[in-house]
Amino acid sequence: METLTAPAKMSRDMRRNGVTICAFFGFGWFVGGAGVLGDGAAYWIGLALAAALSIGLVFAVPRVASTRERPRELPVNWQRSYLFWILFEVVLIVAAILVLRGLDFIGFLPGTIAAIVGAHFIPLARAFDEPKYRWTGYAMIVAGIAGIAAGTGGVGLAGAVAGFGSAAALWATGAAVVKRG
Repeated sequence: METLTAPAKMSRDMRRNGVTICAFFGFGWFVGGAGVLGDGAAYWIGLALAAALSIGLVFAVPRVASTRERPRELPVNWQRSYLFWILFEVVLIVAAILVLRGLDFIGFLPGTIAAIVGAHFIPLARAFDEPKYRWTGYAMIVAGIAGIAAGTGGVGLAGAVAGFGSAAALWATGAAVVKRG
């Protein structure tokens, strides 16, 4: 496979964008699962903590440095690969929504979507030469499978399991990139 060595600025910008995306979607996944907390104090405290964590990651973005000992080697077609996997993810999510809603298996949607999103991280690890994304993918797939298993208990429980698990995976990835670059 033909690769190109990413210039230092490009590599740094990719890490910073990755942290921002992990913070944003981590918050989204938390909100997706937060319905199980009700509408009282637990919900608002959880939401405030999730927002603080996501905002903290975003504010840490300018401090992202790198301790990588080797330059980032990107596939020559890394942008096309990125767009392909994003499009493929969206198509699978829409298909899952249509099929599971049509079958009245709504409780399985949060876990299925989490597993699909997790699976898209695995090829992105190669496209971005970022091995940490594999672990993000694996963790979200596990959260998705747990969410699917919880789907028999209803969409609220399934959303909490898949949502909180996915949020934790994304926030952990963002924090790891901030810490180690």
